[in-house]
Amino acid sequence: MKKLLGICALCLCLTGCGTVETFETLGEVQHEPVEAAVMGTVQLQLPADATGEVFSADGITLYECDRYTVTVQTVEAGDLDGTITALSGFHRDQLTVITTAAGENKCYEWVWTAAGERGDLMCRAMVLDDGNYHYCLCTMALATDMLAVQESWNDVFSSFCLG
Repeated sequence: MKKLLGICALCLCLTGCGTVETFETLGEVQHEPVEAAVMGTVQLQLPADATGEVFSADGITLYECDRYTVTVQTVEAGDLDGTITALSGFHRDQLTVITTAAGENKCYEWVWTAAGERGDLMCRAMVLDDGNYHYCLCTMALATDMLAVQESWNDVFSSFCLG
């Protein structure tokens, strides 16, 4: 009798331990195809004294002008602070970044100075953001040449757009 009570007690204890497998079926899910981001075409009017492409690789193109350089590059959007730091060497909080609109795109522009091998440099940059890519324009000149190149820079920056 004691054995029978022990077996019954053990059976009662073990009856709640079994797992019941449940199966769930999912209906067919239709996914919309995701279109890949199309990179825009940068349009830029270089001054007459530009010597053409000096360097072009990895999405970066460098042009040499009479007293300054022009760099154009395209990077993936998403991290504007990272793009600003990569172009200037400064974090966005250390600069005065002016935000405007250029058509459907956002436009960010700033200036900074840097020490160069031949003297202090004046630098100016602009980023056009279409939501998928950052299209970057950067110019550098010796600080002593700023008065001579300022008008030319204004022409280059005002011509910078996406086509």
